[in-house]
Amino acid sequence: MSDEAIELLVIGNTTPEIEAYLDHIRNSGFAAHATQISHDADLLGETLKKHRDLDILLYTIEADDELSPNQLFAVLSAISPSLPVIAIAETVDETQRNELMSSGAADLIPRQAYSHLTLAILREHRHLRNVRRLQQVERQFLEAEERCNALTENSRDAIAYVHEGMHVTANRAYLELFGLAGEDEIDGLPIMDMIAPSEHKPFKKLLRQISADAGHNAELKTKCLRNDGKEFSAELHFTPASIEGEPCTQVLIHDQSVSREVEEKLRLLSTQDVQTGLYNRQYFLSILDEETRDQSNKGRNHQTLFYITLDNFSEIRNKAGIKTSDTLLIEIARLLKGSINSEDLLARFGDHTFTCLLSGSDANTAKKKAKKICKIIAKHPYAEVDDSLKPTCSIGIAFTSSDINSGHEFVTHAYHACESARNEGNNQFALSTDKSTTEDTESASEVDLSHLIRYALDNDQFQLVFQPIVSLHGDTRENYAVTVRLMDEKQEEIQPEHFMNQAAMMGKTQELDRWVIRHAIAELSNQRKQGQKINFFITISGASLEDDTLLLFICDCLRDYEAKGPWVTFQCTDSDARSHMQKLETLSDGLKKIKCKLCIDHFGMAKKPEAILSGSLPLDYIQFAPSFLDGLSENQDKQDTLNQLNELIQGKNIKTIASGVEEAGSLAILWTIGVNYIRGYFIQEPTQTINYDFAGE
Repeated sequence: MSDEAIELLVIGNTTPEIEAYLDHIRNSGFAAHATQISHDADLLGETLKKHRDLDILLYTIEADDELSPNQLFAVLSAISPSLPVIAIAETVDETQRNELMSSGAADLIPRQAYSHLTLAILREHRHLRNVRRLQQVERQFLEAEERCNALTENSRDAIAYVHEGMHVTANRAYLELFGLAGEDEIDGLPIMDMIAPSEHKPFKKLLRQISADAGHNAELKTKCLRNDGKEFSAELHFTPASIEGEPCTQVLIHDQSVSREVEEKLRLLSTQDVQTGLYNRQYFLSILDEETRDQSNKGRNHQTLFYITLDNFSEIRNKAGIKTSDTLLIEIARLLKGSINSEDLLARFGDHTFTCLLSGSDANTAKKKAKKICKIIAKHPYAEVDDSLKPTCSIGIAFTSSDINSGHEFVTHAYHACESARNEGNNQFALSTDKSTTEDTESASEVDLSHLIRYALDNDQFQLVFQPIVSLHGDTRENYAVTVRLMDEKQEEIQPEHFMNQAAMMGKTQELDRWVIRHAIAELSNQRKQGQKINFFITISGASLEDDTLLLFICDCLRDYEAKGPWVTFQCTDSDARSHMQKLETLSDGLKKIKCKLCIDHFGMAKKPEAILSGSLPLDYIQFAPSFLDGLSENQDKQDTLNQLNELIQGKNIKTIASGVEEAGSLAILWTIGVNYIRGYFIQEPTQTINYDFAGE
């Protein structure tokens, strides 16, 4: 008997019948197990999500069937599209068989035809095993290829591939090493051109050896020649390789002259903020932890912490642009560095937040220094901005004490002092009190949201979560909707409905949108570099639609994180689109040029929802309002409306998404109507991980 058991999911049938199925399979030499459920769509959905190792689904058709074929295949399409279905009926006719097989069933078999059923199960199991093996091999091959390409492209070592003495391709490090602008310059270029003339003779000898023996590995220390004619010492490693099935030689070059320089740069990158040259947040916190431990354990090293945040930086960035605001940050970093002693520790702690650890804990000295810093930043003549946009800062001051046990706790004291200063108006400073900022029993709902939102924007304390958008019709494109959570001081999530209104009242919606866009594109780029072929749907608010610099910001983010426009779909609500139509049309024209997609969310609740389709917006997706799904299976009028809107939208070559899917009953209706994609808690709740199995395996 085969050790590999066939896992069956049986819908309907009695226990004796299922045992008869299993006996026939076992008599054929295969182990088999069965899970039995009733004709219930919700139960089917839960079972499919719980048992991901199922091989065959046996679906018994009964006269009073509560689970129709349409419902069955809708649930399967959403959760496990590759699971084979064998239907069983008391009597079988060709019309019924053709209809079921057209919907996706592998076969329709009479109820008592055990031998026929066994052969069909074994056939589908063999096919499924072959499909899974092929998928596994394809995944392994693609992963290996992606890893190799990523390792080669991102390697600090210069790597090229050579065939018969000519370059085929090379990575970025190789091009930079030789001073070449791009791959166009390397294609077909003899590798001999990269070798110093004095080294040609021994190098030609090595090339002949490699040409004579395809499996030859070799190393050579020689002098190479840059594009500007300068020579440098290098060590070359030659290894057999292939590109697209064609044999070639991999050449790896170690530049001996820069190894020490690279090591020093790596050391600096681990401790410094690249943009300002100051210490970075991670390094600062590590030093702060050490200092607070010394204070707590030994009662020494009394120090003062400044938490410095720029009051109006978001306004500067929005009005003056990213390039100008970045230049301003560098200039302010220089001013701060010149305002402190050489032994003080200064870091860029957040986007426009700086922290400084100073020796001593004298309050009067700290006040004088804080006042001096506020004055320097406010009075400095900035070349990049006019007087109406000149920056000011607020400073929170905290002192070491035996009650502070960690760097994070120390920063929290200084942060709350900074918030007190900001509440007094711009260009102020304040000292921390000894009173704890939060009690252990305090809940997220009791925390001052304004403070939390400001702190989260300054210190990256928001959290992105991702929810899959799944095709109902076999499209395995990996789409995720990106949403945001606010983290409270206990690192617990606060849902958007609890903080978005407060952010709007504070005028922080645009800044929050930019935070989400920037971090989502960074995560998307990271996932893509790891070989994940995912796409993100990112929401922008009506306030951001009024931001004329938003498109430039998006372009900068795509460039900075080496992401591509087609990977991103931007969406706004139907009401925001109607309220800011002119701005949206302008933005959509720009998004189209960089190949980003556009989606209208919460569609269908306006008096004439179809009116937005008659304009010039280049829409790619329409996402129906979640309220359409409330009671959909019992409301024929709602079904008819959804069907009419879906046909109208798809007739304009726009794909549709049903959001708010929370139970299986609506899936069959959505599947029958022909909605393209679904999203909701029935599929998966939003999570911090990006690992949904779109293939259903």
